[in-house]
Amino acid sequence: VQKTRRILDALCEELHDKRYEAAQKLATLLKEEITPLGFEGLDFEIAVEMDSENPTPTGADRVEFLFSPNPGQAVRPLHQTASGGELSRVMLGLKTVLAADVPTMIFDEVDTGIGGRTATLVGHKLRAVAQGRQVLCVTHLATVAACADTHFHIEKEIDGQKTEVSLHALSEEQIVPEIARMLGALSEKDETALSHARQMLQSARQ
Repeated sequence: VQKTRRILDALCEELHDKRYEAAQKLATLLKEEITPLGFEGLDFEIAVEMDSENPTPTGADRVEFLFSPNPGQAVRPLHQTASGGELSRVMLGLKTVLAADVPTMIFDEVDTGIGGRTATLVGHKLRAVAQGRQVLCVTHLATVAACADTHFHIEKEIDGQKTEVSLHALSEEQIVPEIARMLGALSEKDETALSHARQMLQSARQ
């Protein structure tokens, strides 16, 4: 038993060293990815602490993401510190860094809790990520939707005890009214919203 335990401890230490090195690289790459998404002054660390008294089938490490969105604030556990919008952007960065050669990426409401300029930055980031791969993104934000190359409208209908979800590809003529609707157009002829939608689409495609 003692001999086997010594072998186990040696393997745990070897794994810890590799995991620690990988964590530093990942933290650096992740900071580079998400800093442009409205995170000036961001601090992000990945703590890898070894608990040699309690090894598990995956080693003896406890790994935790530490995060501080503002300069001067100490890093704290991500799940205790980040707001919904901050967490969404961290997840976008994490998926982007780890995607490598993944041909298709899916983001379901990655824009939760954000708006304004930050939403525009996330939209442009998603568009950049989509260069060379397929990105599927479910969003309620017009600023994010405007950055897409192809648009679908998803609708849920409830008929008594039955629920159906339909998905329709939008033609070029249907995209502007849909973006306008997402902007809060009061009617299909709300020219202010339609004009804003056209400008958003033109800006995103440039």
